Amino acid sequence: MRILYLFLAIAILASCNNKDYNPALYISKQEQDSLIYSVIRYSSKLPPNSNHENKFESQFDEYYRAVAADYDIRAYYKDEKGTHFFLMTRPARSITPMRESIGCKMVYGPDKEIREYEEVFRTWKMPEDQLNEKFPMLFDKMVRGESLEKYYPKNAGDQYIEFPDGRFYFDKKERKWRDHLIDSLNNRQ
Repeated sequence: MRILYLFLAIAILASCNNKDYNPALYISKQEQDSLIYSVIRYSSKLPPNSNHENKFESQFDEYYRAVAADYDIRAYYKDEKGTHFFLMTRPARSITPMRESIGCKMVYGPDKEIREYEEVFRTWKMPEDQLNEKFPMLFDKMVRGESLEKYYPKNAGDQYIEFPDGRFYFDKKERKWRDHLIDSLNNRQ
């Protein structure tokens, strides 16, 4: 009988620690699309004839709407402090169909403006089935605030996270990926 109680206690504790990150449980499809569009100018490639200074101009809206249509949200969680964690995927450039994912966290200001935005990681491009096996664990670790360094390229090769790595990092102030090497060369001048 003690074994049964022990088993039940372990099962209850385990279920309390397993969060369901299915975005459909928390936000509608329309809200997911809106979330993607609100960050697409940070996460996608720049439109032709644009730069980081003018990427928010309305002349590029059509480009960003088309790009956002290829993204989806695979995981979502909002913590008690109001931080939104989400994982988006997008098609990757490849001969065979592949996707890559972006693990993000974001905080809104009082007027629903984005106050903080961070891309915590970007995965390597991989087939859909591999991505679906790997992203839940990476997302859960991100939400829990656990280190992802074990999954960085220097430790796991091209199996999990492509960025950050020893060279590229996400600049939260500028809301874009930066290059340590280029930054250090520019700072020498």
